[in-house]
Amino acid sequence: MNHVKPIVPFLLCLCLVANSLAADTWVLREDGIGPVKIGMSLSQLNAVLQEKFSKPTEEWESQECFYVKPSRHPHITFMIEDGRVSRVDVDGAVVATSLGIRVGDAEARALKIYGSALKIDSHKYIESGHYLTIQSSSGRYGIRFETDQGRITTFYGGLYSAIQYVEGCQ
Repeated sequence: MNHVKPIVPFLLCLCLVANSLAADTWVLREDGIGPVKIGMSLSQLNAVLQEKFSKPTEEWESQECFYVKPSRHPHITFMIEDGRVSRVDVDGAVVATSLGIRVGDAEARALKIYGSALKIDSHKYIESGHYLTIQSSSGRYGIRFETDQGRITTFYGGLYSAIQYVEGCQ
């Protein structure tokens, strides 16, 4: 029966690797990412991600709108407004949208995949950049891509009002 003991650490390791890989395969939807849903409270977000996020306590920090960054997902940040998740920001190619668009993809690819539903606006700060925005059929949610020189540099999804902010919480 000694040959059974080595299998326990192997199975534990396999579970940890599978969990890690699953975390890296999250896709951004208009209404959330992975197990996180837009509208979750901060305590619900903590429970789902096994984190200990809290409202900022510094006087100079906004307490109505702020960002939290999960420890196991370095390319994702969550915007919290009035104690609830309102937006998910992605800044790395590890995460894709539900239709497969990633940071680094060509603007033309996003336009091809999302089609005429994607609204194009000039970027506020980058002369060679654009905002590519799609709104959900309900009008409540959306996804916005930021581009520079024809490439996607970042994207975010969530409440349509929150994805309109140009400077984080503003």
